Amino acid sequence: MNERKNNQTKQTKNRREYIVGFVHVSLFFVVTTIACCFILFYYSNNSNVFDNKKFAIDKMKRIQDFRSVQNEQAVIVDSIYSIIGNFNPTIQASYKENDIKHYLNGIKNLYEKSGYDRRYKIFYQTADFYNMWFADKQELWAKRRNIDDFKKNLEDCRIGFQKKQDELKNTN
Repeated sequence: MNERKNNQTKQTKNRREYIVGFVHVSLFFVVTTIACCFILFYYSNNSNVFDNKKFAIDKMKRIQDFRSVQNEQAVIVDSIYSIIGNFNPTIQASYKENDIKHYLNGIKNLYEKSGYDRRYKIFYQTADFYNMWFADKQELWAKRRNIDDFKKNLEDCRIGFQKKQDELKNTN
């Protein structure tokens, strides 16, 4: 009898432990599910999704605007390239020089207006490069003109020296 009583108490304890364990696991499952759902739906609410969509749309619009500006300026950059390449400083055409400087300043202003976007720095660098090329071309022309003038002066000096030598030989 004592054994039977021990058996019943073990069975009751086992059944009670089983029920308590089941309740604990069920509560843990419910609490975990609620916490996960709260985190999942709280961080992906509609306003955040719409903000992200608006940000993406604005970014795509900025990219499209940059491409259109880039296409417009490509024509101007190509024309400046050909103008500088064909620029002849021997012809005193200051209007061409002013046109070149005006176009280059226009390209630089694109960067200054949109300095917050790093992509626009290419316009500044292109204008700076063409400005240096134009200045180098003018400087090269000035140096060549000086060299030609010095050669002409040297030739005049040689001719004058030769005349003086001939005069001295004739007088002796």
